[in-house]
Amino acid sequence: MEKIPVIKEIRNFDIPEYDIQYLDNGISCYILEINDPDIIKLEIVYDAGRYYEKHRAIAKSTASLLKEGTTGMTSSEIAETIDYYGASISTGANMDTAVIQLYAIGKYFKELIPVVHEIVTEPVFPQSEIEKFKRRNIDSLKMELSKNEVLAYRYFTEKIYGEEHPYGYNTIVQDYSNISREKLIGHFSSFFTTENIKIFITGKIDKEKFDILNKYFGKIPVNSNNIDKINIPFEDSQPGKFKYENNRIHQTSIRIGKRLFNRNHPDYAGMYFLNTVLGGYFGSRLSDNIREDKGYTYGIYSTIDMMQRDGYFMISTDVGNNYLENTLTEIYKEIDLLRTTLISEEEMNLVKNYIKGSFLSMINGPLHSINLIKTIQLNNLNHNFFTDFLLEIDNISSKQAMELAKKYLNPDSFTEILVGHNLNS
Repeated sequence: MEKIPVIKEIRNFDIPEYDIQYLDNGISCYILEINDPDIIKLEIVYDAGRYYEKHRAIAKSTASLLKEGTTGMTSSEIAETIDYYGASISTGANMDTAVIQLYAIGKYFKELIPVVHEIVTEPVFPQSEIEKFKRRNIDSLKMELSKNEVLAYRYFTEKIYGEEHPYGYNTIVQDYSNISREKLIGHFSSFFTTENIKIFITGKIDKEKFDILNKYFGKIPVNSNNIDKINIPFEDSQPGKFKYENNRIHQTSIRIGKRLFNRNHPDYAGMYFLNTVLGGYFGSRLSDNIREDKGYTYGIYSTIDMMQRDGYFMISTDVGNNYLENTLTEIYKEIDLLRTTLISEEEMNLVKNYIKGSFLSMINGPLHSINLIKTIQLNNLNHNFFTDFLLEIDNISSKQAMELAKKYLNPDSFTEILVGHNLNS
Protein backbone atom coordinates (compact mmCIF):
# COMPACT_ATOMS: atom_id res chain seq x y z
CA MET A 1 0.00 0.00 0.00
CA GLU A 2 1.41 3.34 -1.03
CA LYS A 3 1.99 5.95 1.65
CA ILE A 4 0.07 9.19 1.47
CA PRO A 5 2.50 12.04 0.73
CA VAL A 6 3.31 14.25 3.69
CA ILE A 7 1.63 17.66 3.47
CA LYS A 8 4.22 20.34 4.16
CA GLU A 9 3.61 23.94 5.06
CA ILE A 10 4.83 26.45 2.49
CA ARG A 11 7.56 28.47 4.16
CA ASN A 12 9.56 30.04 1.34
CA PHE A 13 8.52 31.66 -1.88
CA ASP A 14 11.12 32.91 -4.32
CA ILE A 15 10.59 33.88 -7.92
CA PRO A 16 13.19 32.41 -10.29
CA GLU A 17 16.39 34.33 -10.83
CA TYR A 18 16.47 36.41 -13.99
CA ASP A 19 19.01 38.53 -15.82
CA ILE A 20 18.74 42.17 -16.77
CA GLN A 21 20.66 43.07 -19.91
CA TYR A 22 20.70 46.27 -21.90
CA LEU A 23 20.63 46.82 -25.62
CA ASP A 24 22.97 49.32 -27.26
CA ASN A 25 20.38 52.10 -26.97
CA GLY A 26 19.68 51.40 -23.30
CA ILE A 27 16.47 49.34 -23.63
CA SER A 28 16.11 47.01 -20.63
CA CYS A 29 15.69 43.28 -21.33
CA TYR A 30 14.52 41.00 -18.53
CA ILE A 31 15.55 37.46 -19.39
CA LEU A 32 14.32 34.32 -17.69
CA GLU A 33 16.51 31.50 -18.93
CA ILE A 34 15.14 28.01 -19.45
CA ASN A 35 16.79 24.95 -20.93
CA ASP A 36 14.01 24.20 -23.40
CA PRO A 37 15.24 25.38 -26.82
CA ASP A 38 11.87 24.87 -28.47
CA ILE A 39 9.85 27.79 -27.14
CA ILE A 40 10.50 31.49 -26.64
CA LYS A 41 8.06 34.00 -25.23
CA LEU A 42 8.85 37.62 -26.05
CA GLU A 43 6.85 40.53 -24.62
CA ILE A 44 7.49 44.13 -25.58
CA VAL A 45 5.77 46.52 -23.19
CA TYR A 46 5.32 50.25 -23.69
CA ASP A 47 3.91 52.87 -21.34
CA ALA A 48 1.26 53.59 -23.94
CA GLY A 49 -2.02 52.47 -22.37
CA ARG A 50 -5.23 54.35 -21.77
CA TYR A 51 -3.62 56.60 -19.13
CA TYR A 52 -1.59 58.28 -21.87
CA GLU A 53 -4.38 58.89 -24.35
CA LYS A 54 -5.12 62.27 -25.88
CA HIS A 55 -8.18 60.79 -27.62
CA ARG A 56 -10.53 58.16 -26.22
CA ALA A 57 -10.03 54.55 -27.36
CA ILE A 58 -6.83 55.49 -29.18
CA ALA A 59 -4.53 53.33 -27.01
CA LYS A 60 -6.43 50.11 -27.72
CA SER A 61 -6.86 51.06 -31.37
CA THR A 62 -3.18 51.85 -31.92
CA ALA A 63 -1.99 48.63 -30.31
CA SER A 64 -4.55 46.52 -32.16
CA LEU A 65 -3.64 47.99 -35.55
CA LEU A 66 0.15 47.70 -35.24
CA LYS A 67 0.26 44.36 -37.04
CA GLU A 68 -2.19 45.35 -39.77
CA GLY A 69 0.44 46.66 -42.15
CA THR A 70 3.95 48.15 -42.14
CA THR A 71 6.11 49.95 -44.69
CA GLY A 72 7.35 46.61 -45.96
CA MET A 73 4.54 44.13 -45.30
CA THR A 74 0.76 43.98 -45.63
CA SER A 75 -1.37 42.57 -42.82
CA SER A 76 -1.80 39.29 -44.70
CA GLU A 77 1.95 39.01 -45.34
CA ILE A 78 2.63 39.53 -41.63
CA ALA A 79 0.05 36.88 -40.69
CA GLU A 80 1.37 34.41 -43.28
CA THR A 81 4.98 34.86 -42.11
CA ILE A 82 4.10 34.38 -38.46
CA ASP A 83 2.04 31.31 -39.34
CA TYR A 84 4.74 29.86 -41.62
CA TYR A 85 7.22 29.77 -38.73
CA GLY A 86 4.72 28.22 -36.32
CA ALA A 87 4.55 31.33 -34.15
CA SER A 88 1.76 33.49 -32.79
CA ILE A 89 1.65 37.23 -32.18
CA SER A 90 -0.84 39.39 -30.36
CA THR A 91 -1.09 43.08 -29.55
CA GLY A 92 -3.25 44.96 -27.09
CA ALA A 93 -3.47 47.72 -24.52
CA ASN A 94 -4.76 48.03 -20.97
CA MET A 95 -5.13 50.95 -18.58
CA ASP A 96 -1.39 51.61 -18.36
CA THR A 97 0.53 49.72 -21.03
CA ALA A 98 0.51 48.45 -24.58
CA VAL A 99 1.90 44.96 -25.16
CA ILE A 100 3.19 43.04 -28.17
CA GLN A 101 3.53 39.33 -27.38
CA LEU A 102 5.26 36.70 -29.49
CA TYR A 103 5.39 32.95 -28.96
CA ALA A 104 8.04 31.44 -31.22
CA ILE A 105 9.96 28.24 -31.84
CA GLY A 106 13.53 28.94 -30.78
CA LYS A 107 15.20 27.96 -34.06
CA TYR A 108 13.12 30.54 -35.97
CA PHE A 109 13.85 33.44 -33.60
CA LYS A 110 16.17 35.14 -36.08
CA GLU A 111 13.55 35.01 -38.84
CA LEU A 112 10.79 36.45 -36.64
CA ILE A 113 12.56 39.29 -34.82
CA PRO A 114 12.82 41.44 -37.98
CA VAL A 115 9.05 41.09 -38.44
CA VAL A 116 8.31 42.10 -34.85
CA HIS A 117 10.76 44.98 -35.16
CA GLU A 118 8.98 46.25 -38.25
CA ILE A 119 5.59 45.98 -36.54
CA VAL A 120 6.67 48.21 -33.63
CA THR A 121 8.76 50.70 -35.61
CA GLU A 122 7.14 51.04 -39.04
CA PRO A 123 3.36 50.57 -38.79
CA VAL A 124 1.47 52.49 -41.47
CA PHE A 125 -2.10 52.10 -40.17
CA PRO A 126 -3.74 51.50 -43.57
CA GLN A 127 -7.07 53.27 -43.91
CA SER A 128 -8.81 50.11 -45.10
CA GLU A 129 -7.71 48.26 -41.94
CA ILE A 130 -8.77 51.20 -39.75
CA GLU A 131 -12.27 51.09 -41.23
CA LYS A 132 -12.55 47.33 -40.68
CA PHE A 133 -11.33 47.73 -37.10
CA LYS A 134 -13.89 50.46 -36.42
CA ARG A 135 -16.77 48.41 -37.84
CA ARG A 136 -15.81 45.32 -35.84
CA ASN A 137 -15.49 47.19 -32.58
CA ILE A 138 -18.63 49.26 -33.03
CA ASP A 139 -20.64 46.09 -33.71
CA SER A 140 -19.06 44.35 -30.71
CA LEU A 141 -19.67 47.33 -28.43
CA LYS A 142 -23.34 47.56 -29.41
CA MET A 143 -23.76 43.91 -28.50
CA GLU A 144 -21.91 44.31 -25.20
CA LEU A 145 -24.01 47.31 -24.19
CA SER A 146 -27.12 45.12 -24.10
CA LYS A 147 -25.67 43.08 -21.22
CA ASN A 148 -26.48 43.97 -17.61
CA GLU A 149 -23.08 42.83 -16.34
CA VAL A 150 -21.22 45.02 -18.82
CA LEU A 151 -23.31 48.07 -18.02
CA ALA A 152 -22.92 47.50 -14.27
CA TYR A 153 -19.13 47.43 -14.51
CA ARG A 154 -19.11 50.55 -16.70
CA TYR A 155 -21.31 52.49 -14.28
CA PHE A 156 -19.18 51.29 -11.36
CA THR A 157 -15.89 52.54 -12.79
CA GLU A 158 -17.48 55.85 -13.78
CA LYS A 159 -18.68 56.39 -10.21
CA ILE A 160 -15.40 55.53 -8.48
CA TYR A 161 -13.00 57.22 -10.92
CA GLY A 162 -15.11 59.81 -12.72
CA GLU A 163 -16.35 59.89 -16.29
CA GLU A 164 -13.32 61.83 -17.54
CA HIS A 165 -10.44 59.93 -15.92
CA PRO A 166 -8.73 57.23 -18.03
CA TYR A 167 -9.48 54.63 -15.35
CA GLY A 168 -13.13 55.66 -15.26
CA TYR A 169 -14.38 56.62 -18.69
CA ASN A 170 -16.16 54.09 -20.85
CA THR A 171 -15.84 53.78 -24.60
CA ILE A 172 -18.90 54.69 -26.64
CA VAL A 173 -19.67 54.17 -30.33
CA GLN A 174 -18.68 57.74 -31.17
CA ASP A 175 -15.19 57.17 -29.74
CA TYR A 176 -14.55 54.49 -32.36
CA SER A 177 -16.14 56.61 -35.08
CA ASN A 178 -13.73 59.42 -34.19
CA ILE A 179 -10.60 57.31 -34.68
CA SER A 180 -8.43 58.60 -37.50
CA ARG A 181 -5.10 57.66 -38.98
CA GLU A 182 -3.69 60.98 -37.81
CA LYS A 183 -4.64 60.25 -34.19
CA LEU A 184 -3.19 56.73 -34.38
CA ILE A 185 0.12 58.02 -35.73
CA GLY A 186 0.15 60.71 -33.05
CA HIS A 187 -0.26 58.21 -30.20
CA PHE A 188 2.28 55.84 -31.74
CA SER A 189 4.88 58.57 -32.28
CA SER A 190 4.47 59.95 -28.77
CA PHE A 191 4.55 56.77 -26.72
CA PHE A 192 6.06 53.86 -28.68
CA THR A 193 9.56 55.15 -27.94
CA THR A 194 12.79 53.72 -26.57
CA GLU A 195 12.63 55.52 -23.24
CA ASN A 196 9.43 53.81 -22.11
CA ILE A 197 9.86 50.29 -23.45
CA LYS A 198 10.72 47.14 -21.52
CA ILE A 199 11.37 43.74 -23.08
CA PHE A 200 10.64 40.47 -21.27
CA ILE A 201 11.98 37.19 -22.67
CA THR A 202 11.53 33.61 -21.53
CA GLY A 203 13.53 30.90 -23.25
CA LYS A 204 16.98 29.64 -24.04
CA ILE A 205 18.55 32.99 -24.96
CA ASP A 206 22.16 32.45 -25.96
CA LYS A 207 24.55 35.13 -27.23
CA GLU A 208 23.43 34.59 -30.82
CA LYS A 209 19.80 35.27 -30.01
CA PHE A 210 20.60 38.28 -27.85
CA ASP A 211 22.76 39.70 -30.62
CA ILE A 212 19.85 39.30 -33.06
CA LEU A 213 17.59 41.18 -30.66
CA ASN A 214 20.22 43.89 -30.23
CA LYS A 215 20.77 44.15 -33.99
CA TYR A 216 17.18 45.24 -34.48
CA PHE A 217 15.88 46.72 -31.25
CA GLY A 218 19.21 48.10 -30.03
CA LYS A 219 19.46 50.35 -33.07
CA ILE A 220 16.11 52.11 -32.57
CA PRO A 221 16.96 55.82 -32.11
CA VAL A 222 16.72 57.22 -28.60
CA ASN A 223 14.21 60.03 -28.15
CA SER A 224 12.42 61.77 -25.30
CA ASN A 225 8.70 62.26 -24.78
CA ASN A 226 8.59 63.64 -21.23
CA ILE A 227 6.34 60.76 -20.24
CA ASP A 228 7.08 61.19 -16.51
CA LYS A 229 5.37 64.60 -16.56
CA ILE A 230 1.94 63.08 -17.24
CA ASN A 231 -0.05 63.20 -14.01
CA ILE A 232 -3.83 63.06 -14.24
CA PRO A 233 -5.59 63.89 -10.95
CA PHE A 234 -8.30 61.55 -9.71
CA GLU A 235 -11.83 62.82 -9.28
CA ASP A 236 -13.70 62.21 -6.03
CA SER A 237 -15.52 58.89 -5.92
CA GLN A 238 -19.31 58.85 -5.65
CA PRO A 239 -20.42 56.49 -2.88
CA GLY A 240 -24.10 55.65 -2.70
CA LYS A 241 -26.70 53.35 -4.23
CA PHE A 242 -27.51 53.68 -7.93
CA LYS A 243 -30.10 51.85 -10.05
CA TYR A 244 -30.10 51.63 -13.84
CA GLU A 245 -32.74 50.17 -16.10
CA ASN A 246 -32.08 47.68 -18.88
CA ASN A 247 -34.44 45.51 -20.91
CA ARG A 248 -33.11 42.15 -19.70
CA ILE A 249 -36.04 41.28 -17.51
CA HIS A 250 -35.03 38.18 -15.56
CA GLN A 251 -31.73 39.09 -13.88
CA THR A 252 -30.12 42.00 -12.08
CA SER A 253 -26.38 42.67 -12.06
CA ILE A 254 -24.86 43.78 -8.77
CA ARG A 255 -21.54 45.59 -8.39
CA ILE A 256 -20.52 46.90 -4.97
CA GLY A 257 -17.15 48.35 -4.02
CA LYS A 258 -14.83 51.31 -3.77
CA ARG A 259 -11.48 52.77 -4.78
CA LEU A 260 -8.47 51.43 -2.93
CA PHE A 261 -4.80 51.84 -3.84
CA ASN A 262 -2.05 50.17 -5.86
CA ARG A 263 0.34 47.38 -4.87
CA ASN A 264 2.79 49.78 -3.22
CA HIS A 265 0.36 50.56 -0.40
CA PRO A 266 1.26 49.11 3.03
CA ASP A 267 -2.22 47.59 3.40
CA TYR A 268 -2.17 45.79 0.05
CA ALA A 269 -1.29 42.34 1.46
CA GLY A 270 -3.85 42.64 4.25
CA MET A 271 -6.63 43.66 1.89
CA TYR A 272 -5.67 40.86 -0.50
CA PHE A 273 -6.13 38.42 2.38
CA LEU A 274 -9.41 40.00 3.50
CA ASN A 275 -10.78 39.98 -0.03
CA THR A 276 -9.90 36.29 -0.38
CA VAL A 277 -11.83 35.50 2.81
CA LEU A 278 -14.86 37.43 1.63
CA GLY A 279 -15.10 36.42 -2.02
CA GLY A 280 -11.72 35.69 -3.54
CA TYR A 281 -11.95 31.90 -3.94
CA PHE A 282 -14.53 29.17 -4.43
CA GLY A 283 -14.83 28.43 -0.71
CA SER A 284 -15.16 32.10 0.27
CA ARG A 285 -17.85 33.41 2.60
CA LEU A 286 -19.90 35.02 -0.16
CA SER A 287 -19.81 31.87 -2.28
CA ASP A 288 -20.48 29.56 0.67
CA ASN A 289 -23.45 31.55 1.87
CA ILE A 290 -25.11 33.01 -1.22
CA ARG A 291 -24.26 30.38 -3.84
CA GLU A 292 -23.90 27.11 -1.94
CA ASP A 293 -26.25 27.54 1.00
CA LYS A 294 -28.95 29.91 -0.28
CA GLY A 295 -28.73 29.13 -4.01
CA TYR A 296 -29.42 32.75 -4.98
CA THR A 297 -26.83 32.82 -7.78
CA TYR A 298 -24.60 30.62 -9.91
CA GLY A 299 -21.57 32.67 -8.97
CA ILE A 300 -20.50 35.49 -6.69
CA TYR A 301 -17.00 36.78 -6.05
CA SER A 302 -15.03 39.77 -4.90
CA THR A 303 -11.76 41.06 -6.25
CA ILE A 304 -9.16 43.74 -5.78
CA ASP A 305 -7.94 44.91 -9.16
CA MET A 306 -4.67 46.81 -9.35
CA MET A 307 -3.41 49.31 -11.90
CA GLN A 308 -0.09 51.16 -11.78
CA ARG A 309 -1.51 54.22 -10.06
CA ASP A 310 -4.56 52.96 -8.18
CA GLY A 311 -6.85 50.00 -7.57
CA TYR A 312 -10.33 49.05 -6.48
CA PHE A 313 -12.34 46.49 -4.52
CA MET A 314 -15.50 45.08 -6.10
CA ILE A 315 -18.13 42.46 -5.33
CA SER A 316 -19.82 41.02 -8.44
CA THR A 317 -22.81 38.80 -9.03
CA ASP A 318 -25.90 38.39 -11.19
CA VAL A 319 -29.12 37.21 -9.56
CA GLY A 320 -32.70 36.50 -10.43
CA ASN A 321 -34.93 39.46 -9.63
CA ASN A 322 -36.81 37.50 -6.97
CA TYR A 323 -33.54 36.99 -5.06
CA LEU A 324 -32.21 40.55 -5.38
CA GLU A 325 -33.11 41.96 -1.97
CA ASN A 326 -32.13 38.78 -0.11
CA THR A 327 -28.77 38.71 -1.93
CA LEU A 328 -28.01 42.32 -1.00
CA THR A 329 -28.94 41.60 2.62
CA GLU A 330 -26.58 38.62 2.76
CA ILE A 331 -23.71 40.53 1.10
CA TYR A 332 -23.85 43.30 3.69
CA LYS A 333 -24.31 40.73 6.45
CA GLU A 334 -21.03 39.04 5.46
CA ILE A 335 -19.26 42.39 5.34
CA ASP A 336 -20.58 43.28 8.79
CA LEU A 337 -19.34 39.96 10.19
CA LEU A 338 -15.82 40.73 8.99
CA ARG A 339 -16.01 44.13 10.71
CA THR A 340 -17.37 42.85 14.02
CA THR A 341 -16.28 39.22 14.50
CA LEU A 342 -12.79 37.73 14.57
CA ILE A 343 -12.04 35.18 11.86
CA SER A 344 -11.44 31.74 13.37
CA GLU A 345 -7.94 30.31 13.45
CA GLU A 346 -9.08 27.45 11.22
CA GLU A 347 -10.36 29.80 8.50
CA MET A 348 -7.28 32.04 8.82
CA ASN A 349 -5.00 29.06 8.15
CA LEU A 350 -7.19 27.76 5.33
CA VAL A 351 -7.11 31.06 3.47
CA LYS A 352 -3.40 31.61 4.09
CA ASN A 353 -2.61 28.19 2.64
CA TYR A 354 -4.92 28.81 -0.31
CA ILE A 355 -3.14 32.08 -1.14
CA LYS A 356 0.31 30.53 -0.81
CA GLY A 357 -0.73 27.58 -2.95
CA SER A 358 -2.14 29.82 -5.65
CA PHE A 359 1.09 31.80 -5.75
CA LEU A 360 3.09 28.60 -6.07
CA SER A 361 1.07 27.81 -9.18
CA MET A 362 2.17 31.17 -10.58
CA ILE A 363 5.78 29.98 -10.64
CA ASN A 364 4.88 26.54 -11.97
CA GLY A 365 6.88 26.89 -15.16
CA PRO A 366 8.84 29.82 -16.59
CA LEU A 367 6.06 31.02 -18.89
CA HIS A 368 4.07 31.76 -15.73
CA SER A 369 7.01 33.04 -13.67
CA ILE A 370 7.78 35.81 -16.13
CA ASN A 371 4.41 37.37 -15.28
CA LEU A 372 5.54 37.98 -11.68
CA ILE A 373 8.79 39.48 -12.93
CA LYS A 374 6.79 41.69 -15.26
CA THR A 375 4.54 42.82 -12.40
CA ILE A 376 7.56 43.80 -10.32
CA GLN A 377 9.24 45.77 -13.10
CA LEU A 378 6.17 47.53 -14.49
CA ASN A 379 4.92 48.62 -11.07
CA ASN A 380 8.29 49.72 -9.61
CA LEU A 381 8.11 47.12 -6.86
CA ASN A 382 10.94 45.82 -4.71
CA HIS A 383 12.70 42.71 -6.04
CA ASN A 384 11.52 40.82 -2.95
CA PHE A 385 7.95 42.10 -3.23
CA PHE A 386 6.23 38.72 -3.55
CA THR A 387 8.39 37.11 -0.85
CA ASP A 388 7.56 39.96 1.53
CA PHE A 389 3.91 39.86 0.45
CA LEU A 390 3.50 36.21 1.37
CA LEU A 391 5.36 36.77 4.64
CA GLU A 392 2.79 39.45 5.48
CA ILE A 393 0.00 37.05 4.54
CA ASP A 394 1.52 34.42 6.84
CA ASN A 395 1.80 36.83 9.76
CA ILE A 396 -1.55 38.61 9.59
CA SER A 397 -3.72 38.05 12.66
CA SER A 398 -7.49 37.85 12.90
CA LYS A 399 -7.45 41.09 14.88
CA GLN A 400 -5.50 42.87 12.12
CA ALA A 401 -7.93 41.50 9.53
CA MET A 402 -10.89 42.85 11.49
CA GLU A 403 -9.23 46.27 11.82
CA LEU A 404 -8.69 46.36 8.04
CA ALA A 405 -12.35 45.46 7.52
CA LYS A 406 -13.39 48.34 9.78
CA LYS A 407 -11.08 50.68 7.90
CA TYR A 408 -11.86 49.74 4.30
CA LEU A 409 -15.16 47.85 4.27
CA ASN A 410 -17.44 50.52 5.65
CA PRO A 411 -20.70 50.22 3.65
CA ASP A 412 -21.11 54.01 3.79
CA SER A 413 -18.01 54.30 1.58
CA PHE A 414 -19.30 51.84 -1.03
CA THR A 415 -20.68 52.48 -4.47
CA GLU A 416 -23.54 50.07 -5.16
CA ILE A 417 -24.66 49.58 -8.76
CA LEU A 418 -27.77 47.65 -9.78
CA VAL A 419 -28.66 47.10 -13.43
CA GLY A 420 -31.90 45.32 -14.25
CA HIS A 421 -35.56 45.72 -15.15
CA ASN A 422 -38.26 47.54 -13.15
CA LEU A 423 -35.86 48.17 -10.25
CA ASN A 424 -37.87 51.15 -9.05
CA SER A 425 -41.26 49.45 -9.15
